[in-house]
Amino acid sequence: MESKPTLGFSAQVIEHFLHPRNVGTIDSPEGMSTITNPVCGDTTELYLRINKGIVEDARFHSLGCVVTIASASVFTEKIKGCNLAELFGRADQEIVPYLVGLVESELGELPVQKLHCPPATVQAFLEAVGKHAQAGGNVELGTAVQKLLPRVSEYYRRGVKAEVD
Repeated sequence: MESKPTLGFSAQVIEHFLHPRNVGTIDSPEGMSTITNPVCGDTTELYLRINKGIVEDARFHSLGCVVTIASASVFTEKIKGCNLAELFGRADQEIVPYLVGLVESELGELPVQKLHCPPATVQAFLEAVGKHAQAGGNVELGTAVQKLLPRVSEYYRRGVKAEVD
């Protein structure tokens, strides 16, 4: 049996890259955001269908590398069916690590120079939820999301030093 090259990525990364889940758009989404990763320039669009605080559907388009696409694929799978009140009902310092962890726990160990990829999907999610909250007049959720966005930048910096060294 011929083995497939993994290029240093886990089997889960390769699987989600070759067979991404939830690719596409949602007509009239309740939340939508486009993110350009500040480290590498990859772009991800995230679309959310939210009903009564539950993420009923999540779709994405990405123009990016293997890990960017795999991250969006995993993240959209993980957040479907999630209650926003439960996701954002944690302490502020726990929310971003939890959301990034949803991706990284599924994808396995990532090369250090690719650690900046999962946070872009998390940022797109936070911005999409923020737009949903703003449109729905949910000031509390909108404020909570705005406070979380700067925390994502800490995750973009992971691995950047290693690339420079």
